[in-house]
Amino acid sequence: MPTLHWIDYTIIGSYLALSLGIGIAMTRRAGRSTENYFLGGRSMPWWVNGISLAATSFASDTPLVVTEMVRGRGLQRLWWLFAGVLALTVAVYLFSRLWRRLEAMTDAEFCELRYDGRPAAVLRGVRAFMSGVVGNLITMAWVTLGMASIITVMMPVDKWTAVGLAMGVTLIYTMFGGFFSAVLTDVFQFVIAVGAMLLLAVMAVWQFGGMAAVLDAVRASPAHGERTLALFPDFTHGNLDLACFLILIGLWWTDSGAYVTQRMSACRNERDAAKAMMFFALWQAIRPWMWAVVALVSIALFPVLTPPLNDTSAYPLVMNHYLGIGLRGLLITAFLGAFMSTITTQLNWGASYLMQDGYCRFFRPQAPERERVLVSRVMTVVLAIAGIGLTPLLTSVTEAWEFLALLMAGGGIIGVFRWFWWRMNAWTELTAMGSGLACALFNIGLQLMAPRLPVFGLAWADWRFELKLLLFTVVALTASAAATYATRPVAMEKLRTFNRKVRPGGWWAPVEKGENLSQLPPPVLTRRTALDVVGGMALCLGTTVGIGFAVLLRPGLSALAFTVALGGAVAVYRWFQRDKLFTDARTP
Repeated sequence: MPTLHWIDYTIIGSYLALSLGIGIAMTRRAGRSTENYFLGGRSMPWWVNGISLAATSFASDTPLVVTEMVRGRGLQRLWWLFAGVLALTVAVYLFSRLWRRLEAMTDAEFCELRYDGRPAAVLRGVRAFMSGVVGNLITMAWVTLGMASIITVMMPVDKWTAVGLAMGVTLIYTMFGGFFSAVLTDVFQFVIAVGAMLLLAVMAVWQFGGMAAVLDAVRASPAHGERTLALFPDFTHGNLDLACFLILIGLWWTDSGAYVTQRMSACRNERDAAKAMMFFALWQAIRPWMWAVVALVSIALFPVLTPPLNDTSAYPLVMNHYLGIGLRGLLITAFLGAFMSTITTQLNWGASYLMQDGYCRFFRPQAPERERVLVSRVMTVVLAIAGIGLTPLLTSVTEAWEFLALLMAGGGIIGVFRWFWWRMNAWTELTAMGSGLACALFNIGLQLMAPRLPVFGLAWADWRFELKLLLFTVVALTASAAATYATRPVAMEKLRTFNRKVRPGGWWAPVEKGENLSQLPPPVLTRRTALDVVGGMALCLGTTVGIGFAVLLRPGLSALAFTVALGGAVAVYRWFQRDKLFTDARTP
């Protein structure tokens, strides 16, 4: 049974008290209006929203998932995470600006701004439910499960009592302080968490005998070996690893909705939204390495784990092995910070759907601000209780991630094209969501009842996640395309109103016919956009590959990758200096 010193408990208690104090201090300011409660009055500087996105995206389960990935499939499995960096980089140049121009509170609100009629209202309600309830509760449950796994290994207390205390503190400061509490606590939680986890990575490598010793131990492990250290799949010939790599790169696209929309809408202006997203994309490219290094150390220390321990336990086992008094409390605080920053965002963002797209849209459209804020706080409590209730039903963090990804199969690509092709309508998205739900349930049904059933010549149990994602995406996109052409387009006046406000660019020529284009905002998607995106990708992917080769002690390739990143940084800087791209005046 692990033990903690009173110094460790003091560090943990001080952190919880400070988080609670911030929430209480923000109560009056957050309660002035729903825009304050959910968007901070649209007054947040870019760096606060950027750090908030970074803190929210890395929860207590994330280091555990990265450790599972590296121990199970090697470093190349990290492309499951890096693939998302490509979509975020595109979002810097496109979707951060589009969401800020739209000035929506939630991405579900987009549905009735872009589409018309009863299908648009239905889509708004369904999307709010799927994102704000289904996806949100699954996310909170897996994050809570990850925190419980850490407490089991790290603390001599009942895991559910400890998790309940952390959830209670988070609920209180989120309920009272709203968005202000979320982003302000995110900033200091991010600093604590990143600092502590970097310290663990450095100490673990140093105490084991250096990175070379760690790599040698991984190579010598019969269960792992050289393949674990491969940063890329083998490109010299076609194989399943390469196919899965290309599938992730090709399909992992999204218009950065959900809580990202909330952060973009909370920025002071369009330029700040793009800066916040650039910070977020670069951080997503960097962050997996501080956990992957610890995962490699865990292989060197514990090549094989036997029940009740598993790969999820490996990260906290390394913490126990190397950390002493004070440092152990600091690392537990870091995990608490990661857990609480994610939960507070999920609660605040999820409540915004229930209030804005549910209560106010369908039940009380004329509700006064005081009532809206009160309902928002009640919804926050309901989500917290439901999230805790779902947690015991999950058995694996990675399985929960994969289920949610399959549930949304095709939705990300649809979400991208709905901005740039005028012909898409509400039925396009409703069909994609219905297809994704059917495919996810089909997957669960086969896994439970007929796992050896051959599908295209391969037993379903032997299908990798990436292959399932490809199959389900093809199904969803095919069904959505058929629905689009089988139903009428959105009314032209509705499309013109949307285009005048947002001006996405792309395939909107029929809508812009006869319009005075000089009176419209500058288009977001232009012929030069692809070149701009290449610069952003060079910065982000060059940085992550450079760090990866440095970890593997390959300095030549690392230097080459960082040179590419430097060129990308120059391109990104020049892009931000082009004033004619943005609708706002320059903000210092």
